[in-house]
Amino acid sequence: MPAIVLGGGVAAVAASNTLALTTLDRSGKKVTVTALAVNLSTHSSYTVKSNKPKKLPKGSYAVFANIGDKSSTTLGVRTVKVSGTSKTTVDARKGKKVTVGLSPAPAEAGLYTQTEVEICLKAMPLSYNVQGSDFYGDLYVIPNSSKKYTFAATRAWTDRLLNPGPTQYAVMYTTAGVPSKPSRTIKQSSLATINVTARRGPSAGRDSSFVAQPADRSCGNGFYQQLVSADQPYRTKVKVTAGKWDFQADSSGTAKDGSSYGLGGLTATRKVVAGKSYGLNFYRSAWGPSARLPVVLNGRISYLLEEMFADPGFPMKNAEGGDKATATLSFGGKIVKTVKDKGWEPYGKELEYRVKKAGWYKLTNDASRYYPEITFPAGMLSTKASVTYRFKAKPNTYATVPVYAITMLPTGLSLHNRAKPASTTNVQLKLSRTKWEADSTLGKNPKIKSVGAKASFDGGKTWRSVKVKKVSGVWTAQVPNPASGAVSLRARVTDTTGGYTDVTIYRAYAIG
Repeated sequence: MPAIVLGGGVAAVAASNTLALTTLDRSGKKVTVTALAVNLSTHSSYTVKSNKPKKLPKGSYAVFANIGDKSSTTLGVRTVKVSGTSKTTVDARKGKKVTVGLSPAPAEAGLYTQTEVEICLKAMPLSYNVQGSDFYGDLYVIPNSSKKYTFAATRAWTDRLLNPGPTQYAVMYTTAGVPSKPSRTIKQSSLATINVTARRGPSAGRDSSFVAQPADRSCGNGFYQQLVSADQPYRTKVKVTAGKWDFQADSSGTAKDGSSYGLGGLTATRKVVAGKSYGLNFYRSAWGPSARLPVVLNGRISYLLEEMFADPGFPMKNAEGGDKATATLSFGGKIVKTVKDKGWEPYGKELEYRVKKAGWYKLTNDASRYYPEITFPAGMLSTKASVTYRFKAKPNTYATVPVYAITMLPTGLSLHNRAKPASTTNVQLKLSRTKWEADSTLGKNPKIKSVGAKASFDGGKTWRSVKVKKVSGVWTAQVPNPASGAVSLRARVTDTTGGYTDVTIYRAYAIG
């Protein structure tokens, strides 16, 4: 990737002061680049074309520049006081080469590598920085000891085609100021190991990618290291430096015109420690309603329709966009509100209803996957889902409705989310109550009266009850699998007051 300069908005410019920026490449030749000037007091930013005076308001500035040629990229930052006619020079000949290595070197042969660096304004590292990579050749940075700035470097080792190999690597480090010796060799013993599993089945995508991105660092949060891209399920190892990372699995499908179409993804934020191992599982069955419960806000029942296909490992929201739904709210046996999401609405579709009388309400949402732009994979799982909540509500109150969310997680499945024919699958029924709205009180968890489950082997035409018991403290349904086909699941948790949650997932997992 080429070197780039990033910055925020542009403020009004005074006319009485100018900055003349001179930029020289590594041969000493004057070259013209577009730089970024940031006022260190107001944090207003301006683009500055080198070798031409630029009118700026009076003040002190950080001037970020990248200077590239056919074989190298050099990054630098200068602090300059603009008052009257001011000048500064960014000279690429002063740059120090950046290399990032591992010790011992990766054992895998033929890995593709790429190094990226970034210089940031410490006060606002995400907004004001300059980035570059060794895509075009050697990479250099000009030392600057000022603590106003921070420096970050990263390097990734991957398969050249991003196929999942035995091990991929992503390392990074940061410093205060831009160091005079910016290169590092990082010991493999200082890395954490992430055991990544990416399954197939419920995703509407043709393939998925795995990305490691630093988080909450003093610089380098914009580094985006794509380590894997595959159209088959996989297990692999990723080794990273200690610290906080966002690990992402992104899926893409095939549009009807043959192009690739981004569908969404899952993000796991982890703070990892050197020498430790961690596990990440993406795209597990069964995708169903998210753990976000309806709320009552100032006496209004509020419920978002579009979160009906959440990965059980990431139950907060949909794993991928794209569904249509119909939600109904009943009181006293009569429907008092119906809302439809026709799919890909410009804004999130929400059911809202002002509670006029205290009593029992029943909210049902029926959803199906909907991507008119793409062709679904053959045999896709989690094609439809429904949920019903029965709860008490009162006028003029703030509360998370007093029921449980149910997340179903079939265990022991293959990488294609399939169970062996005529086997038994233990399905974890995870019950949760989470406060999502600041103004909605959570209250005490209702006392559970019963937890039940059913399975269907004919697409939901008929249902049979299955045994439910606690296994290691988790409610678990024991499902006797058929010889072929797919299994749909239904679970209900009822509390002692008569409230309940009922969840159904069609084609939760496959057999074979």
